[in-house]
Amino acid sequence: MSDESAEITMVDFTKSQRFEGIGALEAYWQSLRGNRLVPLRSDIDPRGIESALDYAFIVERVTAGVIRFRLAGSQLNEMMGMDVRGMPITSFFGTQSRAQFLDAIEGVFNGPEVVEMQMESPEGAGKPALAGQMILMPLKSDLGDISRAIGCFPTRGSIGSAPRRFELTGNVQRRPLRGEEEPAMVTRRPASERPLTAGFAESATPFEPPKHPSERPYLKLVKDQD
Repeated sequence: MSDESAEITMVDFTKSQRFEGIGALEAYWQSLRGNRLVPLRSDIDPRGIESALDYAFIVERVTAGVIRFRLAGSQLNEMMGMDVRGMPITSFFGTQSRAQFLDAIEGVFNGPEVVEMQMESPEGAGKPALAGQMILMPLKSDLGDISRAIGCFPTRGSIGSAPRRFELTGNVQRRPLRGEEEPAMVTRRPASERPLTAGFAESATPFEPPKHPSERPYLKLVKDQD
């Protein structure tokens, strides 16, 4: 990609509307939320976000400043060149943007807030200029604490050689939430009463890295066969 075409890509990115998947995922999250402050992680069903699955992810706040992927769509794995489950979300950011990003994402859990940002991964050897957008929305665990977040991370441009790391461009949008508070403890529904969500299935324990490099699971929609 020439310097001129890279410049056009970045200018167009800053003026563009939302990338594919972001609007659909936020609309789905809002429909689950209703009048509540934040929806439950167990409310998520991949059948409701089929158009965004390749870019979608779920993270867990382990402690202050440590937010790790629990599930991720196929495009996130491709950008990193490996299965990102268990990795910190800051792995996608360059050193210049990590502090600002961490400050924003802490607001997702502590606000709570919806956070939206735009970013770019600059051109380099085997790496065409790549523009990205990200939205993060809080979720409650089955214990009622806001320790999960669902997000969408679509990009425009060829991924090229992995890994790709991004720097924030422009201001981060932070939208505080208002809604009805719920009890701190939430009764966990029996597995037999939960909808089929095989594409978002995850255990309560931390993820372990895949034993073999070829093992790269990702979010997918599993449909019943009639």
